Amino acid sequence: MADEPQPSAKPQFTAEAIREKFKTMASWVEIATGFAQELDWLGDAKVHPEGSEERELAKVRDDVDLALSNLLVKFMSNVRHRAEKTRSVDLLAFAEIYTQGDGYEALHLIRRYQEVSGDDTKTGVDPGPETFPDSFAWDTYLRVSALAGLAEEFPMHLRHSARQMHGWPMIVSHHLDGRAEFERVAERLELGADFPLNVGPRKKRGTETPLLRYLEPKVWRLHVLRERMIEWGEIRKPGDFVQRIYGFWWEFPDPEPEPEVVPILQRLPSLPPLTQKTAREWSRKVIVPLIMLEDAETAETCETPALQNIWRHRSVKSRSTFQSRLHSAVTDTLERFGRAD
Repeated sequence: MADEPQPSAKPQFTAEAIREKFKTMASWVEIATGFAQELDWLGDAKVHPEGSEERELAKVRDDVDLALSNLLVKFMSNVRHRAEKTRSVDLLAFAEIYTQGDGYEALHLIRRYQEVSGDDTKTGVDPGPETFPDSFAWDTYLRVSALAGLAEEFPMHLRHSARQMHGWPMIVSHHLDGRAEFERVAERLELGADFPLNVGPRKKRGTETPLLRYLEPKVWRLHVLRERMIEWGEIRKPGDFVQRIYGFWWEFPDPEPEPEVVPILQRLPSLPPLTQKTAREWSRKVIVPLIMLEDAETAETCETPALQNIWRHRSVKSRSTFQSRLHSAVTDTLERFGRAD
């Protein structure tokens, strides 16, 4: 069974020895923090004369703060690793709080917390306020509410991210029409200017198709990976290449690529940028092969709505026919919504 403990090597320390190490670590953090607080009155070390005791103490205080910062980074990395296996709801709660700002990571840990805590959402019983899903929604609402002011105050800072987005977070209200505000922000921040597909106004009927919604995040991921791989240059050892890809993949919500996917990804640097004219080449060499490996499944097992529509077509009787129609559909979508050369 999945919950049965797996055999492991005998621990090198007793439980008591481990507890003592924890106490020592906690004590050091408290002493270091207290030391830094006692010296905050010194202010900036640079305001004191070179060689003075005040300057030296202020510099040591700053070193302590740097050490605490480095410790926090390592500590949170270990917490995130343990969150995958732990049975402690307290650790999961802390890890989930720390992921605010990373929606997909937070969603993953919310699900883990609900599983470990036994909070069954299917019972129909109101769980009450201030649950993690509830807090996630409220935190998002507050951040998006503040984003409008941030865009007004720091447009040059936000433009770097906005150019890569195909949408912009705004509060949707029943009584206020935000279209004019969205258009103004989109123009000011150059929204979607660096996105590989044309995300400008789409007024034609039938533009919001299931296949387009399915392809947009996949195309963006491949676009970014292609640029990174070109920056990496030639990597002769296959193992080094795989390590680079896996080290890069944390930026995306998708699971890490399976080994059989890697050879397809290796084709990306040799492709030209994705445009309307290169859509067919991208579809044939990378996008359709990836879909066939990752999501196509079979007519009975496929769970992706955009692909189910193709499987259900009366002419699709085999996997090869499905692949052929998929290639045509993907190419048509990319040619329709791709950027002009």
